[in-house]
Amino acid sequence: MVVADLKLGSIILPRSETPQAVSRLAEFEWFHKIETENDIVTPEIDDLLLRAQKIYQSVDDVVKGLQIPLQVGIMEILFKGTVIKKKQYEIEELETMISDLETKSPGVINNAAQLLDEASTTQRAIEEYSTIKETLDVVKKLNVDLGGFGLMRYFYTNLFVINSSEFAEVSRSLEGVTIYKYDLESKDKTALIIISSADDSDRVLKVFRGFNANPFVIPAGLPQIPSQAYSLIESKLAELTQKQKKTDEQIAGLKKSLRRDILSLHESAYMAKEVLETLRKPGGTKRFAVIQGYIPKNMESKFREVTKQWMSVVEDLTDPKLIQNRPTLFENKRWVRTFEVITQSQGIPRRGEADPTPMISLMWPIFYGVMFADLGHGLLLMGLGLLFKVKGQGTMSKWGMLIAISGASAAVAGVGAGEMFGFHIDHLQPFEDILHGPLEPVSWLVGVISVAELTFEQVITILKVSIFLGIIHLVWAFILRIKRLRKEGHKQMMILEAIPNLTLYGGIVVIMMCAIGSSYDVMNMYSRVHNEPVPWVTVFLGDWATVWIVTRIAVVIVLGSMAVMMVGGILHAKHHPEDGGSAANVVMEVLLGKTVECLAHTISYARLGIMLLVHAALLMTVNNSFASLGGWSSPGGIAMIVGGNLGIMMIEGLIVYIQSLRLHLYEFFTKWYDGGAQPFRQVVPEMLYNQLIWKKK
Repeated sequence: MVVADLKLGSIILPRSETPQAVSRLAEFEWFHKIETENDIVTPEIDDLLLRAQKIYQSVDDVVKGLQIPLQVGIMEILFKGTVIKKKQYEIEELETMISDLETKSPGVINNAAQLLDEASTTQRAIEEYSTIKETLDVVKKLNVDLGGFGLMRYFYTNLFVINSSEFAEVSRSLEGVTIYKYDLESKDKTALIIISSADDSDRVLKVFRGFNANPFVIPAGLPQIPSQAYSLIESKLAELTQKQKKTDEQIAGLKKSLRRDILSLHESAYMAKEVLETLRKPGGTKRFAVIQGYIPKNMESKFREVTKQWMSVVEDLTDPKLIQNRPTLFENKRWVRTFEVITQSQGIPRRGEADPTPMISLMWPIFYGVMFADLGHGLLLMGLGLLFKVKGQGTMSKWGMLIAISGASAAVAGVGAGEMFGFHIDHLQPFEDILHGPLEPVSWLVGVISVAELTFEQVITILKVSIFLGIIHLVWAFILRIKRLRKEGHKQMMILEAIPNLTLYGGIVVIMMCAIGSSYDVMNMYSRVHNEPVPWVTVFLGDWATVWIVTRIAVVIVLGSMAVMMVGGILHAKHHPEDGGSAANVVMEVLLGKTVECLAHTISYARLGIMLLVHAALLMTVNNSFASLGGWSSPGGIAMIVGGNLGIMMIEGLIVYIQSLRLHLYEFFTKWYDGGAQPFRQVVPEMLYNQLIWKKK
């Protein structure tokens, strides 16, 4: 089984002892809690959760302030080779772990938090002084003391800055008011000192508001003479900028030295918080708690061992609701496990559905290898994937292994294509000597599917191989659909729709092979006697299976399959009128929809060969340009061969990945797979920087 069998694990214990039970379940890990509608609060857990949340929040603020990424990025791995190794964290109870984190965290984050606070304060001060400087910039040469300006008992005096073009209109509007004009460094602005009676102050303010001008005010605490205030602010900004630079240098050094410790602390606090949040509200009564969850069947003994101090029960799933809502836990071998990321992109398999991951682990390398067949490119891609596998963590490590496998398959296929960076392998040293020496008995494998010359025969051969792989892939999907319907008890749909769909597809494929065997004499396959062998069919059935005989058998199978599918569709429409189907719709769907679908989906796999042909054509173009530029003796030739190969690897590597994914998601999965199940969620989230070691009591 590639999907684990699950059982129901239950613990019954005094509610006051739930923190200890939470610790034991965290030690067990493989426990997917069943949510219960319970409002009873467990004070002991809530207190621990509050402490864990405070630690996490304080550490998280520092991590965000220092801008430390939670995972090492691809570019950092490539160009710096950064690796953050796991720290071993000994733990006995979550409570002691939280206490330990409370003790450790100040020593790790306090200095950083203080520097971040200092940097924030400095930045705010720089922004404030910069704003004031911009305001004073237009009047920085004025030596007028503004300290006594404003509304007095009998007079109103103030400084305004307006556009120079507005001066004449302001003068007319304030006729009878004393105005002193000062030319500023900027010819577009003019400073005006207004002296009026106290009674005219409102009129003055109203006029200047009409010109979008307010009284010029220097903030308190600064000299009220603009020239002096401007000089002081400039010195303050220079001092603050220097201080900010020094603080940034300290933060950068601290970020580098603290990265491992702070990420380990951050992850530990997050783990404690998540575990407590998951298990904070167990079911039961006010005094007794009941914790229930799904556990893998093969871990039943371990579950009993870690929970033996309380009453623990493990039982089979019998409740229909629990069966319906049970999560899916993959149980694949290490090789197959790499391809679970592809399955997860389509959705977790539901109850009764087969896990497609083993199939993907077989077909993905074949598809990728055929489309990207080149020994040199494949080895480089494999090396890149292994780099991510070894130095990456979490999801990146999984994708690194997938890239490495894809590269290895491309390298193997490259041997079959006989190509290495677009050159013939059997013409390169030391391969030429090896292939004509110790490996001569198997040298025929090199170039067995060669497309290097792009001849018609090579193109037809690779397209035949592509279509054959597509047929295997699609037949597999049809069989899985039949298997699923049988398991779910839909016998009528299986017999009248799924099985005829498979035979219809088989008949259409055979007719396509007959067309190839007759040298594409499609119009005369039935009017003339064609004794040519049928590709693939004759190989399996014998020499009697010629085009003339096989085409007639295939037509009977196609027509019979279509008739059965029409009957099945009409019966389904009759029993399920809510679907809105009619007999006419069913007939048209089978005649046009199903037949065209079978043909189109098969032809879609021709992209396997087409991508290989494109790959070969691009490399041929690069290598011809390399030779025309003078080869290895020319800098231009070297730049062409290196840059061209790198460009092809980057672009085609991504395109081939997309095409491989498409063939699985749109051609294979749509035939039989729904997905969408709930994934099995362990109590302890995946940890990248810590390895928990539980002390034995």
